[in-house]
Amino acid sequence: MVGGGPAGAATAIALAQLGHRPLVLEAAAGPSWKVGECLPPSAAPVLDRLGLTRRLPDAGLPSYGNRSVWGATDAVERDFLFGTHGVGWRLDRARFEQELAATASDAGVDWRWGSRLVGCSRSRSQGWDLRVVGDDGPTVHRTDVVVDASGRAARVARLLGVRRVRYDHLVGALIYARTREVSEVRGPVAGVDSSTLVEAVSDGWWYSLSLPGDRLVVGFMTDADLLASTGARRPDGLRALLEEAPVTRTRVLAAGVDLSREQVVLRPAHTARLTSVAGPDWLAVGDAAIAFDPLASYGIAAALGEGYHAAESIAALLAGRADALSDHARLVDRTLARYLIMCRDRYARERRWPEAEFWRRRSVRSGPAQRAV
Repeated sequence: MVGGGPAGAATAIALAQLGHRPLVLEAAAGPSWKVGECLPPSAAPVLDRLGLTRRLPDAGLPSYGNRSVWGATDAVERDFLFGTHGVGWRLDRARFEQELAATASDAGVDWRWGSRLVGCSRSRSQGWDLRVVGDDGPTVHRTDVVVDASGRAARVARLLGVRRVRYDHLVGALIYARTREVSEVRGPVAGVDSSTLVEAVSDGWWYSLSLPGDRLVVGFMTDADLLASTGARRPDGLRALLEEAPVTRTRVLAAGVDLSREQVVLRPAHTARLTSVAGPDWLAVGDAAIAFDPLASYGIAAALGEGYHAAESIAALLAGRADALSDHARLVDRTLARYLIMCRDRYARERRWPEAEFWRRRSVRSGPAQRAV
C-alpha cells in the first residue's frame, strides 16, 4: 500500500484479516491533520468489519444529524437517531489516522511511517520494485501487488502513466478555529451543535462542523476561478461572505469565532477519477481512484468500504484468479456512476440563483465537464 490514509489502511487491515502480511508505505512521519472530519452512520458496517468501531470514541465525538439550507431559506434537519446505523462521528483526523495505523499494526500489517515513494517498476522476476526514500535513506521494497492509496496525488498511477480526469474546479477555503466551548460532555445534551451544516449561497456553499478539542471547521466551497471575485482567499473576505449565510453565521458567532482573525487554508475539492483504476498486479483505492465532491459525504466512508473490497480482489488474485482485479474496477465504475447521478441531483435542487456562474455550471442542462490532467 502506497499511502496510509483510510483507503490504504482499510485495504491493509482487510488483507491481514485474510491471512496476508501487507506493507504500508506512508510518506508522513506520523499521524497528521488532514481534511475530512465526518464519518456518516452508513460507515458503521465496514468499521465493524475492520475492527475500528471500538477505537472511534478515542478519535472523535458523536454526530447526531445533518442540517442543510438548500433550495430554500429554511433549514432542513436529518436526525441520525432514527436511522438504522446509529450516530455519525466528528473526527480528530490526526487521532483517527493514529488509530488506523494502530489497528493495522495489531492485525499484523508492516506499517512504515516516513516512507516516500520515488519510483515504481516491474520486477525482473515477478511483482513490483518500489523505490522509497525514508529516514534510513533509499530502499527498494519488492511486492506482488501494489496499491495506490496516495490520495488525490495518485503517485503510483501517475508513475505508470495513467491520466486523471477532472470534472470541475471546486475548492474549499477552510478555517479551523478554536471556539468558546469548553465542555467535552458527549451527547446531544452537551450544549454543542453536533450536526454537519451545509448552506447554499449565490457563489457556492458553506460547510461547518464542531470538532473535538473545542474547534470549529468552517469552509466556503466555490470554483477555483471564482476565488478572487468572492474574496474567499482572505479571512476578511470570508467574514464578509458569511453575511449571505445567516444559519452558518449564527453558528460561527455562537462559537465566538471571528473569521477575520483566522488563517485560510485552500484545499482541492473537485471530482476526479483515473482513466484506469486497475491493471496487471496494481490497483488504486480511495481518492487516488475517485476524488469526490464533499457535498456527497462519500469521502472517508467510501474509502474504507472500497479498501475492504479491494483486499478481497487482491486475495483472489494471489490465490490464482488472474482476472480478480477487474472486480475492483467494476466496483469503482458503479460507485462513480451512482455518485455522479446523486451529485447532479443534489445540485439541481438549488435553483435560487440560476444566473450565478457557480450554479449555472452545475445545472442539469450544463452537465459535468471532463478534462484530463
